Amino acid sequence: MTIYLGFLHIIFGRIIGFRDVLFYGTDHGHVGLLAAFFEHGVWILLLIGGFMFSYGYLGPDEAEYMMQPGAIVALTAVVLLMWTLYNYHGIPLAISLLLAPIEAIGMMPSVISYVRLFAVGIVGVKIAETGNMLWDPMKDAVSDDPLFVPVFFVGWLAVQFFAWGLGVFSPNIHAARLHFVEWMRQYYDSSGEAFVPFGFRSHHVEVE
Repeated sequence: MTIYLGFLHIIFGRIIGFRDVLFYGTDHGHVGLLAAFFEHGVWILLLIGGFMFSYGYLGPDEAEYMMQPGAIVALTAVVLLMWTLYNYHGIPLAISLLLAPIEAIGMMPSVISYVRLFAVGIVGVKIAETGNMLWDPMKDAVSDDPLFVPVFFVGWLAVQFFAWGLGVFSPNIHAARLHFVEWMRQYYDSSGEAFVPFGFRSHHVEVE
């Protein structure tokens, strides 16, 4: 489920980037439908082709037919990415031929990074489950020496609170990290106009 979420989230970021280039252009001065396609549409094709190939290879037997068309779409996107790097980013052709496959493979970790949401979620559950599994051994130990009751109870409670805190806060932290690091870089462009508060210059305010 987290893989599907990552795939759709990255696609959504690329669609935002496509729209920005279509209407506003890039910091290289390219604007319009053709520039938007090569800057972001190619990546969308790569994601779709890679997803089709991966699902056909790793998914159920009924989905094997998706491997060949997915591979064709992905390889076509890599070739188009070579042209993007050469024509739209000014990278020499020889370097673009080598860099495009590396850039294409680099998209895979961006999608797989969303698995961390599953990982941190299941870790909290497993820690709590481990604490519950220790309840019976602690109960047997307490039956021999009742003085250990408060010690074991506090220890068990500490494990449960730790698991609860991990389950509540850790997914939110990782979700914020995915939002800013993996998603926003799909479309964020640091170029533009400098921020001017209230849109005007102050003429009657003195600041030391």
